[in-house]
Amino acid sequence: MGFDERCSWDDGKRSQNRINHGYDFADLHVVFDGRFVVTRADHRFDYGEDRYNMLVEFEGRVINVTFTPRAARMHLISARPASRDERSIYHERRASR
Repeated sequence: MGFDERCSWDDGKRSQNRINHGYDFADLHVVFDGRFVVTRADHRFDYGEDRYNMLVEFEGRVINVTFTPRAARMHLISARPASRDERSIYHERRASR
C-alpha cells in the first residue's frame, strides 16, 4: 500500500494503471488541491464503500479519477483519459460556473 499526504493506493493497481493508462497514482495528489472538478457518485455496483468518479484537468488534459474516501486520504482506484462525453461534461460545467 502506497500513500502520500492526500492519497493512498494499492501498489499493484498503481503499476497496472501506469501500464494501461499512463498515469501514476503518486503524481495525482495535486488533483485534490481545490481546483475545479466535476465529481459524480458511482452507483453502478455495491462496492462496499462510497466510490466517486472525478473529472479534473491534470497536466493539460481532462482525466477521470476513480477514488473512495478512506480515513484521512482519498484512496485511488484508477485514472484514465476522459472520454469525449466526459470532456464535454467537464467543459460545459466549467463554463457555466
